[in-house]
Amino acid sequence: MKRLSIVAVIAVLAASPALTDGAITLPDIPSMTRDETADLLSALVVASVAAQNCEGFAISEAEQALLSDSAGILAARFELDPPQYNALFLHPAYSTMTQEGACEQEGPRISPLIEQLIGWGGSVTPGE
Repeated sequence: MKRLSIVAVIAVLAASPALTDGAITLPDIPSMTRDETADLLSALVVASVAAQNCEGFAISEAEQALLSDSAGILAARFELDPPQYNALFLHPAYSTMTQEGACEQEGPRISPLIEQLIGWGGSVTPGE
């Protein structure tokens, strides 16, 4: 049953509003401490929400998939089910984005996170 929950989390996290406009390769995210993993997962979720909601910081659908699928990898490491993921990471990300100046603060962090994932072997191949 726990395996099914992990698969469900990954499926939920991988879902995006539209089909990706290209192929992605998931990164090989290195082992980290529990706190480092939680910090990275939080950053990925906030970046994903910011990219979807902040004018001037939009990213491609493939880049969005890279962020959300990488978050799925980390959520699986924590063995989070969807309600846990929502409570611990998604709802706080939306809360962060309601604060004044959130887009200006969080938007510039999106590209460096994508580059970090690419540095770990992830990639995005834009569609035609």
